[in-house]
Amino acid sequence: MVNITPKTGFELLVWLGLAATGGFCEELVFRGYLTQQFRAWTGSRLFAVVLQGVVFGLAHGYYHKVMVVVMVQGWLLGLLAYWRKSLRPGMLAHGSQDAIGGLVAFFSSK
Repeated sequence: MVNITPKTGFELLVWLGLAATGGFCEELVFRGYLTQQFRAWTGSRLFAVVLQGVVFGLAHGYYHKVMVVVMVQGWLLGLLAYWRKSLRPGMLAHGSQDAIGGLVAFFSSK
């Protein structure tokens, strides 16, 4: 498996930019679009949250060691969107988690 964590200052800047945009875009796609489509298909908001979490985990299958953890994160972010009736808290949480992960990986390798 390829290690995608940032190793240089430039890579860290790119990582932080991707964390911000990735969190925003993935929340729109998974917790926004897919959840609405799955809800229309199944008629169940809860089942839609479960399905989008499964797809979210599978979409992150390139990092197979944590795929189940990512699936659970997808469920939690889906529940957060349902509870708050907004994608914004999930966008903030998702982007922050990605940014913190990159920062920890970068500084722990020094």
